[in-house]
Amino acid sequence: MAKGEGKAKKKLTWREYNLILTVLGIAIVLAAYFLGYSKYNEKNAALEEEIGTRSAYLTELNDCYNNLASYEDGIATAKKNISDNLAKLPVSGKDANDKKQAGINDEDFLLYLMEANKAVGADLQTVDFQSSSLIAQFDCYVGDQVKNVSGYRTGTTSSGVLSYNQLKEYLRYIYEKTNNTTFVDSISISYEAESAKLNSTVSLSKYYVDYEDADYSAPVVPNVPIGTSDPFGTANTPATTAPAPATTAPATTAPTTAAPETTAAPETTAA
Repeated sequence: MAKGEGKAKKKLTWREYNLILTVLGIAIVLAAYFLGYSKYNEKNAALEEEIGTRSAYLTELNDCYNNLASYEDGIATAKKNISDNLAKLPVSGKDANDKKQAGINDEDFLLYLMEANKAVGADLQTVDFQSSSLIAQFDCYVGDQVKNVSGYRTGTTSSGVLSYNQLKEYLRYIYEKTNNTTFVDSISISYEAESAKLNSTVSLSKYYVDYEDADYSAPVVPNVPIGTSDPFGTANTPATTAPAPATTAPATTAPTTAAPETTAAPETTAA
């Protein structure tokens, strides 16, 4: 009996059951924390961060909405200013024949100089032109569409003879009587004592823009007669034409010199 009783299974006590259950519970809690709760905390932290970002953005949107009328007025004013300034700039685009045109070419610039000098009575003598160059690119409203606009500059240096008052009127003409796309870069003046006038060299800049589907409008150039003379009055007179008036001038003065000699002879005879 004693030997059989020794081989019998040992039963767990309630205390041991409680201990095992307690350990299993702790293990389950730890597993749940490491496997699930930590991930939940990470997602919760990311969500709280996103909420904070969206809250700041929502506050900004509320401020914009509260000032919507002011913003709309500002946008309308900005569009008008852009439109008004673009209207002052010649446009480079395509003509009726779908041919690309320069916003300002040499003939257009020369016509402008002729009109300016004619307005003040200046004597335009020489003109040098500068090629166009790209100076800026930006996006802005053209009408109701946002387009990429390219800005170009072209220039010229002209020389002529002006009086002091003509020089002032010339500058007033450039800045007040034409649009703001013409600027004076530099002026060089030397006083000529014999004529009491100013030999002036003036460098000007003009600007134009180009963008997609730009509507090019060619400037109106007045008709000029066909001939051998320079229609713009900027070329020097050929040397071969100068002797013609010089040779005829002495012929008209020769008889007046001989006339007093014929009248002097009768006075001597009478005496």
